[in-house]
Amino acid sequence: MDQINNSPIKETIRQQNERDARDIEFQIRKKLDSDIAKLTPKGKFSGGACVGFAVAFGFVGVALGFDTDGFLGGLLVGAIFYLLLNEWSKSRKKSMQEQAEKDIRNAYAEADSRTVQQINAYDNEVKQYCQRILQKSDTIAPMVQHNVDMFQRMVSHADAGSNMRFVESDFTFTVFVTGIMYSYQSHYTNPQDDFNFDKQRFRNLNKDAECEGLAQALAKLTVKKMTSLYPPNSLHITVSHIDAQVTMHYKAANKNFIAARDIL
Repeated sequence: MDQINNSPIKETIRQQNERDARDIEFQIRKKLDSDIAKLTPKGKFSGGACVGFAVAFGFVGVALGFDTDGFLGGLLVGAIFYLLLNEWSKSRKKSMQEQAEKDIRNAYAEADSRTVQQINAYDNEVKQYCQRILQKSDTIAPMVQHNVDMFQRMVSHADAGSNMRFVESDFTFTVFVTGIMYSYQSHYTNPQDDFNFDKQRFRNLNKDAECEGLAQALAKLTVKKMTSLYPPNSLHITVSHIDAQVTMHYKAANKNFIAARDIL
């Protein structure tokens, strides 16, 4: 599976399953090398070994009371037997290698399948937690109001010069288990602006899925509250997120805008 660039949490899931598959691959290749070494200790049967094996069969023929023809027959039988053994060894080695490669592919396919299942389970947990919050949105009204206050502060700092046709601003917040952190467009953060769950008398969250679920709920409610404060259709807000980090882009017509005029 390709790297997941838009979610550190999901990429962590993918990497863990890929590491498990690599461990399985290592064990498979280690066993393959061991099995092949037992099959052909010297890696292959040399021509000299083949001759020696054939001569041994020739002397066996003599020992059994056969004449010269018996010796030559023994040589021929020994040579044929050794060549067949060599071919069988090559075939067996190839079969073992093909099976090992198949098992390795299956290990990675199973890892990808587990990744998909775990990501789907995570997404479902996020969705369910978000929906539960939205059904009781009054409970987090103080968080929503704090978000709106911070969003409006960001907008107030945006460039509204007469040369700007639109006022645009990015508002970024990240939900952690202990609270909400806000980032300015310069990536500067101020702990005094954070929404601390403990100080605001909310219990901390328990896991990543809850953080992302709350972040999605806050994004929906913040957009709804922001648009209610301005004339209809006077602003446009787009939302994107990376796990529990949400970025909201504000765009509205600039009332200070002055169209450029010709010098002559």
